[in-house]
Amino acid sequence: MNDMEKNTMIEKEQKAVKALHRLGFSKMEAHIILFLFKTGGVTAKDIEKSTRLKQPEVSQGINALINRKWVKTSKIPNKGLGRPRFEYRLNRPKKEIIGSIQREIQKRIETEEQGLALLCELMEI
Repeated sequence: MNDMEKNTMIEKEQKAVKALHRLGFSKMEAHIILFLFKTGGVTAKDIEKSTRLKQPEVSQGINALINRKWVKTSKIPNKGLGRPRFEYRLNRPKKEIIGSIQREIQKRIETEEQGLALLCELMEI
């Protein structure tokens, strides 16, 4: 991959992060889910290095994605003592995650439309 292709890829990723952020996802969640879309099982360190997020941000983002049931964890066997390590990977196919995002957005739109309809009714418009 040449420099121009790398720059194009970086620009696309930045646009995708901004799009997810505008849709209500934290930047941490956006960076992590996009990284997981491209990779298989990864550690928190892998995510930190590739996304330039700090460890607490990775933890918060991963936990939010686990709560959505989009990411699953598995413990990596430790060779001796030390902190336990975990591998993170998508728990659902990409298409299913995108579909879930679409449904969330549709629900928000419907809620906003109901609020607007109520406002119009109350204002006798």
